[in-house]
Amino acid sequence: MIPKRILLKETFFYMVSKAVPGLIGLASVILFIRIFGSFEYGKYSLLLAQCNLIVAFSFGWLNQAQLRYFSSDSNHHAFASSQTKSFIFSGLIGIFVLSVLIIAQSLSLRIWGISMMAIIAMGGFNYIKTRFQAKLVPAKIIWLTFGQSLFALIIPLGLISFLTKEASTLLLGLGLSFLLIVTLIACTNLKRIYANYKRGISADDGNILIKKWVTFGAPLSIWFAIGLALPFLDRFFINQYQSGDELGIYASLQELLTRIFSLTLFPLVMALHPRIMNLWNGEHPQSALKIIRQSIGFMFLLGVILFIIIWNFDELIFSVIQMAIPEMDNQYAPLIKPLLLTGFLWQLSFITHKMIELKEQTSRMVIFLIPSLIVNLVGNSLFLPQYGLVATAYTALSSALLYCIITGIYSMVKMQKEMTVK
Repeated sequence: MIPKRILLKETFFYMVSKAVPGLIGLASVILFIRIFGSFEYGKYSLLLAQCNLIVAFSFGWLNQAQLRYFSSDSNHHAFASSQTKSFIFSGLIGIFVLSVLIIAQSLSLRIWGISMMAIIAMGGFNYIKTRFQAKLVPAKIIWLTFGQSLFALIIPLGLISFLTKEASTLLLGLGLSFLLIVTLIACTNLKRIYANYKRGISADDGNILIKKWVTFGAPLSIWFAIGLALPFLDRFFINQYQSGDELGIYASLQELLTRIFSLTLFPLVMALHPRIMNLWNGEHPQSALKIIRQSIGFMFLLGVILFIIIWNFDELIFSVIQMAIPEMDNQYAPLIKPLLLTGFLWQLSFITHKMIELKEQTSRMVIFLIPSLIVNLVGNSLFLPQYGLVATAYTALSSALLYCIITGIYSMVKMQKEMTVK
């Protein structure tokens, strides 16, 4: 079992790693929408959602394989070289997918170049952060995320002194914030990276590691891609049926509410994940299962408390948001409840599908997420033109709820069987 003192300590570190960047991120959303306006911010949110989608699809498999197998594979002589090859391969996938999407949308070569830089930089940043998480050193994640979030605020503000106040300027600034951190980390560890890579470059059995990582991680990349396709599709449909200003308002509101859970629940998820994996890999499956069950119960209780709060104080919550974003008038108040609950349910899903990860049945996660994707497509295409943004908000809530129910029931049944057998 994980000592409660250690779990609380690591949760605190992850909370700090999310708190400062989260607060800076909140300030960034408020500041950028005031400076750039809701129309340009809406375009930026669509481009950013596309970049996040490509990063998840291209690099997600490698990061999840790190979390799953780092404790058992990191001592392998071909580990470093195999990781390097995998990262390069991921980058090439990202460039290819981006090129297809850019051509399909008839976007400019400038957008392609900025997006490509942002995708590679974000992929490198997430890779480094995942490595620290797998090594169980959350203190380093604090400095990593703090530096990036600070640069993500400062660099775009500096760029508008030389460039126009457009969505591409915001995306360029964000990409440079990731690139700067990745470059600093790489330069300080250049000798060690090269030495580790050279030691395993000639190893034939390195491909065995890569094959195992791909087998486990590829379905997760698809899962992450579908998961991030949901907010991307929300923005895509709003951009098709509503005005650019409404896209900006919806995107900024969703980001503000989502960051609430990045500050509160996600640190616990980050602290639990590597510990659960280590217990499972270390032949302590009963302890891992017990932690999962307790975590689901604890987060469900938090969900009930959250539901009571937002049901009774939604007007107060919206009034606070209006102070931050004056463009948001009362017609957007009905979005508060569904968007808050949607954010909570996606956090809960990181626990409800944990059993599927442990059993290395990641393809099932993709299968279980497809109904949510269908709900998103049908809900937005049928109801958004008639009912407006509230239709998108409740479609997002329905998608999240459906995935939580399916994975929750499946995991509970599997855990009960595991507990009975062992």
